[in-house]
Amino acid sequence: MDTPPIGLDIEDLQQETKSGIRTAADLGFRCLEIPAGQGDVSPDALSSSGRRHLARLVDGFGLKIVAITAEFPELRLTDPVGVHQRVEKTIQVLDLARDLGVSAVVAATGALTHPDTGDPSPVAIEGLAHIAEHADARSIRFCIRASQDDEDRLSRILQAVACPSLKLCLDPAALVMAGANPMGVLQRFANQIELVHARDGTVGRADSAGAETDFGRGDVDWMGMLVVLSGVEYQGPYIVRRHVARSPASDLDRGRAALLDYINRR
Repeated sequence: MDTPPIGLDIEDLQQETKSGIRTAADLGFRCLEIPAGQGDVSPDALSSSGRRHLARLVDGFGLKIVAITAEFPELRLTDPVGVHQRVEKTIQVLDLARDLGVSAVVAATGALTHPDTGDPSPVAIEGLAHIAEHADARSIRFCIRASQDDEDRLSRILQAVACPSLKLCLDPAALVMAGANPMGVLQRFANQIELVHARDGTVGRADSAGAETDFGRGDVDWMGMLVVLSGVEYQGPYIVRRHVARSPASDLDRGRAALLDYINRR
């Protein structure tokens, strides 16, 4: 049985990018997700020569960048004031991904639907449509990492945008911590999942959000998730993530080992 590509997000190491790349290689990870919303790999910070150097550096360590993230938490897609800047910044990240030869851009979106009716936000749909159109023109998949919208709401969002380049990044822990059902999302959108974030967390309640845990110690049914993913022949990467960690490198390494154990037992 082939082992799927397992990577990490450089941001979770709490190191600068070059050191993080070296650490990822030393730990035995095979691929990377790199933040590009801000910092030393943002479009404004990375010149054409800098982009070539980064690509050579990653390749030299035997790694591959499978995704870059376009996170702009201060600019919500549902905000009529900030959405245009969010779209422009995201398109710049899409251009960066094209220059680096990376086929996926990932972004957390927050809630994109009305809390009561479930109707998609018209502002968000228009913004996502512009982003997806530009992604399609660059042969890049733009992957939304949903945490607040369940499978029915996600279905309405994807149908409203109606672009094949709009995909999903499945983060089961984010869904569990928000009180949503990740298995329902997986089963409904198995063929639209471009990559998976591998972390764990406890179930969120109406009065409080859940909390991130060590991989395998939370409420995500990872064995069940992996069985379904294997059944639909998912071949994309698993990005081990840990947003809250006292010893980031050690925690991510333990997460990788735990994930491999689940994969080998599925």
